[in-house]
Amino acid sequence: MNATVRAVVRVGMSLGCRVYFIKEGFRGMVDGGDNIVEAHWASVSAIMHSGGTMIGSARCLEFKERRWRLQAARNLIQNGITSLVVIGGDGSLTGANTFKTEWPSMLEELVRSGE
Repeated sequence: MNATVRAVVRVGMSLGCRVYFIKEGFRGMVDGGDNIVEAHWASVSAIMHSGGTMIGSARCLEFKERRWRLQAARNLIQNGITSLVVIGGDGSLTGANTFKTEWPSMLEELVRSGE
């Protein structure tokens, strides 16, 4: 996974994007705060041969509920994040697809509520 994280960071930066780590996956997206950290070129140096993932991974059963996905959307907006690269298996991709499908309605809801 670290090789993929490194590739995403370096390609994103080479395209002029600001890239962020969301530590602990959907859990970090819901919790926000210190779990969302801007990545830098040096952030991913020397991680290729480490096992696991340097940004961590965690199950987030709350992400199955819309109210927590709405909180995750709020955290992304507050950090200026407009796109996601989700690295994982079937559960991660299912969660990402649900989030993508609901994104327009979540934006409308946040605007209506003044957030």
